[in-house]
Amino acid sequence: MSFLSPLFLLGALAAAVPIVLHLLRKEPDTTVKFAAVTMLEDAPVEHADRRRLRELLLLALRVAALLLLALAFARPFLTSDAAGAATGATIVALDTSFSLSAPGRFAAAQALARAAIDDAPGEHLVGVVTFADGAQVVQAPTVDRTLARAAIDGARAGFGATRYRAALATAADSIGGRAGRVVVVTDLQASGWDSGERVDVPAQVELEIADVGVLPANLAVTAARRSGDRIVATVRNGGNERRDVRLHLEIDGVAAADAAATAGAGQTVDVAIPLPTPTGNAATLILDDSDGIPADDRRYLVLSESSRPVVLVVTNAGDIGRDAFYAQQALLATGADGASFDLDGASGAQLSGWDTATLARHAAVLLLSTHGIDQRGRELLAAYVRGGGGVLVAASPDVDAQVAAGATGTAIDMIALPPAPAGAPRVLAPADLRHPVFRAFSSDAATLGLVTFRQVVAVRGTGCQPLAQFSSGEPALIECPSGEGRVLVLASDLDSRWNDFPTHATFVPFLHETVTYLGGNRSRTAGFVIGSAPVGVPAEPGHRVLPAADGGQERLIAVNIDGRESDPARLTADEFRAAVVPLQQEGRAPGDALEARQQEEQQNFWRYAILLMIAVLVAESLVGARAA
Repeated sequence: MSFLSPLFLLGALAAAVPIVLHLLRKEPDTTVKFAAVTMLEDAPVEHADRRRLRELLLLALRVAALLLLALAFARPFLTSDAAGAATGATIVALDTSFSLSAPGRFAAAQALARAAIDDAPGEHLVGVVTFADGAQVVQAPTVDRTLARAAIDGARAGFGATRYRAALATAADSIGGRAGRVVVVTDLQASGWDSGERVDVPAQVELEIADVGVLPANLAVTAARRSGDRIVATVRNGGNERRDVRLHLEIDGVAAADAAATAGAGQTVDVAIPLPTPTGNAATLILDDSDGIPADDRRYLVLSESSRPVVLVVTNAGDIGRDAFYAQQALLATGADGASFDLDGASGAQLSGWDTATLARHAAVLLLSTHGIDQRGRELLAAYVRGGGGVLVAASPDVDAQVAAGATGTAIDMIALPPAPAGAPRVLAPADLRHPVFRAFSSDAATLGLVTFRQVVAVRGTGCQPLAQFSSGEPALIECPSGEGRVLVLASDLDSRWNDFPTHATFVPFLHETVTYLGGNRSRTAGFVIGSAPVGVPAEPGHRVLPAADGGQERLIAVNIDGRESDPARLTADEFRAAVVPLQQEGRAPGDALEARQQEEQQNFWRYAILLMIAVLVAESLVGARAA
């Protein structure tokens, strides 16, 4: 027998208390000389013996009650032979991204996962992790392989895109300090790794890959936009043969128009579909492709006219055209998705005189200067962020770190760094191309490396996550939590004094995606990708109605799958392993504690100890009442 919390056994020492009290109250017999012995013939001497027995029984019951209480708190359990022999763990990481939702593919993945469980060494615990955009432990390491198989049987392919980093990190955490193996059951989507991405895995963990196989010949609607009186849909042919494309358009759930085209092998084609008159609000494009991936056969679009998102730009004087010319031109320009923004300008002093309602109507705030922002202005901005607003802080001589921290409700700090050496300027590299800010550069991240930064600051903050870094190693863009809102801090400016970012074509999409991400629930943007939708929106494609906020009106949005998951490009097993870096770690055994807790929770002997203690106390009460 083992104990989950053996220190509680020290409580058994309390059983000495009633024993000591019993011994202390025991009085020695006294001899009394009495001549009239005949008068004592009828005295019940045997009654004294019975009373002594009752006292000993009471003592035993009280001691037993205390011992049972200590035993219950120590949480006893019986160790099984299998658990005692376990020297490692096998974790199956099962891919549940939508590329596996084609007919028969996920069933094949489940079969491979079950085979990995069956093939695990007999001395291994087994566990299951499912992953797509994120990863979840659906079965912690256990000796019961039936539970692991049941977790695999209960898994389903969803609508997320592949992300291997999350899968391997979660699987390695599940193994803990044990030696073991991680079996990744996947179709080896190349889009699962970002360019240059690496993940650390303990050196004692062996990596195996169970390949589900190539994608079927698949057609996918990867994008759609409104262009005047037409909808233009982008269709990718992922197969090796020329395919006929047939699209159907529904407006507000009613069939409206059809269109046809032809896409060459491995090619994309734009298909234009005329809009009916009058035009409704919600458009759905449906692609005929019964043998491919169902999730990418539909694309959702919002057609109704709505006010464009309003972005507040805080500068020294509040004159955007003079103080933030490049940011103004970038945000007024139409983005690749047809989106643009309305702008408001304000100085710090003007902002400090606003009320909550005036600030709340803005989808996002660009904080390019902190001059003139007093305590009231800081509190106003901090409340805006806590309530779900988004702020981009661009470091420059006009931004004070303490004021920016107070205005965003974060613990950010900025320290000026020496200028970059001549001929060796800093360049920017995203840490995660899947983040919504960088999604526009997923296919051509190298273009961001053309931007040079002459002057930057070292930015850091409690709980902040780096989204990009400079070639010199310092964080370039960080995201900091603050209530329900989002705060991004760029380690340089947006007006070309410290860098040449505004002169590059990447500036417009970067600023558009950043403002769209910051807007969140406040943004009027109608199109979202799963993983970047407003808080509370289900992670499923379709049209959704966002509830009214800040006195506004309900609005319709469209949530779509990430089109990159439909790309048939695959990795080899060696290319996959090349992104995994063995990491030497000091031994630790959280797996032992987890195993013990699982066994104790299954047996629950402490409940029986408590029940037995209650029975002992009842018996003690009855015996004590008779002895009184």
